[in-house]
Amino acid sequence: MKQPATFSGFSLTVLILIFCFVLATGCRNNPDREKALLLDTLFTTMHARGQFNGNVLIAENGKIIYKNCLGYANREKQIPLNENTLFNTGSVSKIFTAIAIQQLDEKGLLEISDPVEKHLPGFPYPEITIHHLLIHAAGLPEDSHLLQNCGWDRSKIAKNKDLLEALYAQKPTLRFTPGQSSVYNNLGYVVLAHIVEQASGLDFKEYLHQNIFNSAKMERTSIYDMEEIKQADNVAKGYLFYPFTGQYEEAIKIPEFSGGYAVSGFYGDGNVYSTVTDLYRFYRALDAGKLITGESFEKAIQKHILAHNLYGENEYGVSFGYGWSIADAPVTIIQRGGELPGYLSNSIWNLDNDRLIIYLMNDYLAYLSYQSYIYPAYARIMHQNLLEIPKLTASVELTKIAVTGSLEEMKHKIQEIKEQPDLYDKDIHGLQFLVHKLNELDLTEKAALIMDAFQEPVSTSPINQAP
Repeated sequence: MKQPATFSGFSLTVLILIFCFVLATGCRNNPDREKALLLDTLFTTMHARGQFNGNVLIAENGKIIYKNCLGYANREKQIPLNENTLFNTGSVSKIFTAIAIQQLDEKGLLEISDPVEKHLPGFPYPEITIHHLLIHAAGLPEDSHLLQNCGWDRSKIAKNKDLLEALYAQKPTLRFTPGQSSVYNNLGYVVLAHIVEQASGLDFKEYLHQNIFNSAKMERTSIYDMEEIKQADNVAKGYLFYPFTGQYEEAIKIPEFSGGYAVSGFYGDGNVYSTVTDLYRFYRALDAGKLITGESFEKAIQKHILAHNLYGENEYGVSFGYGWSIADAPVTIIQRGGELPGYLSNSIWNLDNDRLIIYLMNDYLAYLSYQSYIYPAYARIMHQNLLEIPKLTASVELTKIAVTGSLEEMKHKIQEIKEQPDLYDKDIHGLQFLVHKLNELDLTEKAALIMDAFQEPVSTSPINQAP
């Protein structure tokens, strides 16, 4: 298998100096070209370092200024990605569900203030409204708990009806009073999909095709479960770097994540497969008022209840709109991403400057990912014409050899990290997590090696902070 090329600190410095000279002499009168060249250096360098495998599209004022496909759709066969490659977009799917609800509201087939039971007779929580579901404020349990409680065979694909039947049968206690908090929840969007079906009289997939995908000219976008997607062409397999083998593996085949097969049959909350080109067309159709009215869109991006996790924490001041996350920022920035083993999707739209970034990745696992580096580096280019290549993260690079590598290999990599502070970020929290995992695996000698090597105070580079 081909390994991605790597840059030494010296060669990367030379590359950037040469590149900046080219910019200074050839791009002074073309700001879009200058940004495109900076963006290309950012993403191609991240790809060469193993920090990015996927497709990216960046637009400003309705015009695409950069688009690239970097890496493989199929690593085993070395089939490269292209702009029509389908990715599982995960929770990006929630945008389409929310817009479907708003379309039906505009047609008078429902009202967003309606109790859910008005459209789904027998729904066990009369106090929950459609609005609560849209902004993750209903207090519903997680879908995985319902499947676990009913003893679902996770080797089989569960459908929405299976999940709703479990909800109606179990009637679990709500996690909080509807409307009093906001905690991200997938089940609420499964319920919303069922409401779309009841109010429209159409199968949810057919509704999306007729009223969103076709209207936006999204030629390849559709809902697939794990069996159906096998029949589609040009699909990116989802990979992750698996420490126990020391190489990239298809996520769905890894025991820890094989349960994802069961939930691959859900819709409303996920399982829309799309391309960067189709998602760009969606945003242009939305901006042109072809999907919902401007008034509905303004309602969709309103901040409501400050979002919290299950521990009652809000890390970034984010609130949920109708399908969107609304950033705590002096300008209006809306975001919709999706995460699942093997895939990462994200779209971030600065409405004040009409700047849009869409990226779809197919090598994702949270603690082995550089995705939180992308937006800050992109924003520096767009706002300041400043190129800052994200550093390699010590914990990520050490994790890649922590299980399969020898002690000597670990020592060599640690020495390399310590000698090249311009190339590596010594992230204390990531290193602590790695030490914890190594101790759990009874690899105590390796854990002690990392602890001894990084005893000095460690600070996190600002570029590592999530947007």
